[in-house]
Amino acid sequence: MSDVIVFKGAVSFPITLDPTVWVFDERKFDLSTYTGETDTDLSKQAKYLQGTGTQWDKELREGATLPQERRTLAEERKVLEGEYGIHLAPFITNAQPLPEATHVRLHRENQESVILPLEEARRAILQFSKDGRPIKENGPVYFYLPETLLAKEEPLTGITALEFITAP
Repeated sequence: MSDVIVFKGAVSFPITLDPTVWVFDERKFDLSTYTGETDTDLSKQAKYLQGTGTQWDKELREGATLPQERRTLAEERKVLEGEYGIHLAPFITNAQPLPEATHVRLHRENQESVILPLEEARRAILQFSKDGRPIKENGPVYFYLPETLLAKEEPLTGITALEFITAP
């Protein structure tokens, strides 16, 4: 089993993802409360970007300071017990698929690969935590499309690489 996921093929920047560090990522969300893609996802991202910009401006004026965000013990415990996911789209954007890339081949350990249109892959959700722990069995992530997650269908498992390709 691989602990990382490699982006390769028709991309400007081949990248390697380590899902074990996503528990610290502000973009993660609790899968037990996920209700689907809504405008609130966009407003959360806009709010995050605005806060980042404000902090940047403040540090330019006053110098850097330590973060002031404090979490309650209950929030910390929830992170250690919950099931979390993260959207795949920002990572695809960072890899910058080349214009000829129209599909993504999901390479899976000891299983047949799956080919999806690039736009479908952008909608994907990667579950990286189960019962507060990184996914080891058939991991490092479980791959869902929003509708399969909401329908509680089985995810694609054992993903080792995403290869960006032209039409199959």
